[in-house]
Amino acid sequence: MTPPTAGDRAQPTRVSVLFERRRRLLLALLVVVTIVVGSGLVFGSGGGFEVATFGVTSPEHQALESSSDRFDRETRPVSQVVIRSESTDTASKPVLLETLRLQQELRTDPTVNETLVESQPTVGVGNAVALASDPRMAFGDETDAETKYRTLEGRTDEQVEAALGVALRSDDLSPPGQPPVSALLPRGYEAGEHADAQLIVVVHDSEATDTELLAAQQAIESTTESHMEAFDVDSFVFSEQLVFDRSGQATAESMLLVGPLIVLVVVGLLALSYRDPLDVVLGCMGIGIVFVWLGGSMAWLGQSFNQLLIAVPCLLVGLGVDYALHVVMRYRESRSAHPEWPSEMAMAAGITGVVIALGTTTLTTATGFVVGVVSPIEILRVFGLAAAIGIGSSFVVFALFIPALRIEIETLLGRSERPAQPPATVGSLANIRRLLNAVGSVGIRQPLLIVGVAMLVATGGMMGVTAVETSTDRTEFLPEEGAAWMEPLPEALQPESAGVREHAQFLETTFEPSSDRQVEILIEGNVTADSVGPTLDGAHEQAADQPTTVRSPTDEPRIETPLTTIERVAAGNETVATLSNESDSTGDGVPDQNLTALFDAAYAADEAAASETIHRTDQGEYDAVRLTIVVDDTADAADVHADAESTAALVDSDPNLRATPTGEPVIEAVEQRAILETVLTTFVLALAVITVLLVGVFRLRHRSWVLGLVAIMPVLLAIAWLFGTLSLLSIPFNAETALIVAIAIGLGTDYTVHLTERFATERREHGRRRALHLAITETGGAVLASGLTTIAGFGLLMLTVIPSLQRFGFVTAVVTSYALLATLVVLPALLTLWDRHWR
Repeated sequence: MTPPTAGDRAQPTRVSVLFERRRRLLLALLVVVTIVVGSGLVFGSGGGFEVATFGVTSPEHQALESSSDRFDRETRPVSQVVIRSESTDTASKPVLLETLRLQQELRTDPTVNETLVESQPTVGVGNAVALASDPRMAFGDETDAETKYRTLEGRTDEQVEAALGVALRSDDLSPPGQPPVSALLPRGYEAGEHADAQLIVVVHDSEATDTELLAAQQAIESTTESHMEAFDVDSFVFSEQLVFDRSGQATAESMLLVGPLIVLVVVGLLALSYRDPLDVVLGCMGIGIVFVWLGGSMAWLGQSFNQLLIAVPCLLVGLGVDYALHVVMRYRESRSAHPEWPSEMAMAAGITGVVIALGTTTLTTATGFVVGVVSPIEILRVFGLAAAIGIGSSFVVFALFIPALRIEIETLLGRSERPAQPPATVGSLANIRRLLNAVGSVGIRQPLLIVGVAMLVATGGMMGVTAVETSTDRTEFLPEEGAAWMEPLPEALQPESAGVREHAQFLETTFEPSSDRQVEILIEGNVTADSVGPTLDGAHEQAADQPTTVRSPTDEPRIETPLTTIERVAAGNETVATLSNESDSTGDGVPDQNLTALFDAAYAADEAAASETIHRTDQGEYDAVRLTIVVDDTADAADVHADAESTAALVDSDPNLRATPTGEPVIEAVEQRAILETVLTTFVLALAVITVLLVGVFRLRHRSWVLGLVAIMPVLLAIAWLFGTLSLLSIPFNAETALIVAIAIGLGTDYTVHLTERFATERREHGRRRALHLAITETGGAVLASGLTTIAGFGLLMLTVIPSLQRFGFVTAVVTSYALLATLVVLPALLTLWDRHWR
């Protein structure tokens, strides 16, 4: 290296004096910050675990919440007990009798009973068959499980089969609001066939706490297993609290398995790069401090962790290793080049040489994630916040805290005067150095060819974007069964809480939905104006003609509006019928005046029926009505949403009203759209902001705005290659893959900025080939080590039992590999072209 000039010596000296004088104060301050922020893990209001959900912020979601608050609907928590077997007929008399015994014990179990509703808390096939076999019970008061057991016990197998046939054809043998018998047996089941599964529904009181529900559902699970162990059947319980509990356990078990492997990889790479125990320890300590700052900050902010946020530590491990390698590398280079300098001066010079690159990468990487706060998906906003906090923490810890601590420790150990270690990073190993030189030389010798091939592949990748679909499958966040390779693992590492995803899929594919797929149109405003009746009638007619609307066996559209409610109530109440006729001034059967009085009469006659479609405030005023439309189960969510929006638009044309479509299929379509919006917004916004930052930084540092564009180009190539990979492998965009664009931009710019900054700096003193050689072997070695750590960290997530984490780990490892490849192969070619034509 060229000997430093007087000016070169002066600047590090001034910085080193400042570093030396403030080092202990800085250390003390950062220790205090660590204690204060880390205390959030103990005293903060967040930090717990919750199952990741989409939680999209939209008018449709708000309308669903408002509708749920205003209109009567059953929202009691339930536990679904599934009994299944390939060999045993689960609808046979012995099994039905045992299910009645099971229900009787559940009702008497103190833990379970305190959470149950008072009236008809359990619903099963055995209950309905007993009622069907003795009509006297069906017409009497509620019959206990013991009576039903004795009744069914006295029936022959033929009588049980006949009663089952009656129960399947009747919807009156299940409690109100609970699924019919046909929904408790597999789809398309007919009496007399082999039933490989049946369903028991346990209804809990809405006042039961989450803790009470979890205890009750665990008791239901164990009780069911004990009752069914005499039969060749399998059983499981599926319920919200059990899902949350098992998902949290599975995540913890997964990290117990993957965490040590990640630590082993990190320590191994640090040892390979540093070959100094002190640097390895300090690197691991720095990563630990970053985790403390992240966890404490999230807890103080009241944010809980979920499966998706588990990926943030993997990101920070790679980034922390990257920062640490660059700082240590420059420190050792300074000590090797200037052995007369004291260690604090060498560290200050090293930090001075890399702090611009570190600051730029911190800013650009954090920006790539911060733009996630504009996403309508809540978990992506939280992820962006967590990643930004962690990235900022990594910069402070590895650019200030760990260097100051290292100098202090070296001084205490008397190592500050020893000769420096060789420059750090795997790039200093002979074989790796030859590999990096070989890879970089390809781009240097044939830059146009390399850039042309990269652009061609990227063009093909971008053509595959239109083939990538979106997915809002919530089962992706649930733990699945452990893979076969996990069986030999020690029992402590076996995932005991897996299989929830398979249970959810079995329920969905085996049994009919317990309720219809419905769209709601929430209508607010002056809902008693004279124009409202004709408007509602017009909306009814339009919805009836839409292809996604389901019709009854009599070919009537299954639509409920305030008008159909009044018509139904009027059929049994003369007062409502008279008022309805008087409110119709045109004789077309549609009330067009005096709606307040008509609604009052409907409430007086049948408040339960009226409150389903008409909302009355505590002050007796009417502020909202709703339309419900039963839609085809197989219809595409986007088509359903489009039909619902057209109906809402017709209602909106009435100046007295404002309408918002909502309901499960509408929410699904909104979530799919939100995912695409997140991908597009993240890409465009992050790219624009980061490009401006890079162009500005390199214009100020090296008088070239083109160099900023050169630094961002490999990132765009990596993203294009990723889109092509997603298309080829049929991997859809969903909540976690929508983050990949931010990760690609963040990590990609981190790699390219370091290499570009090093080349531009060395180019001031050396020729092009020498500058590229130093950039690729020294800084490129640190980039390679960082990239390999990130790839390994995310790749190990594929060993978990949570599909969303598996896919997230795979896709992130792929895009990191692409970013690394673009940086080490394509960027040297771009820098060569820049040096030839624009420098």
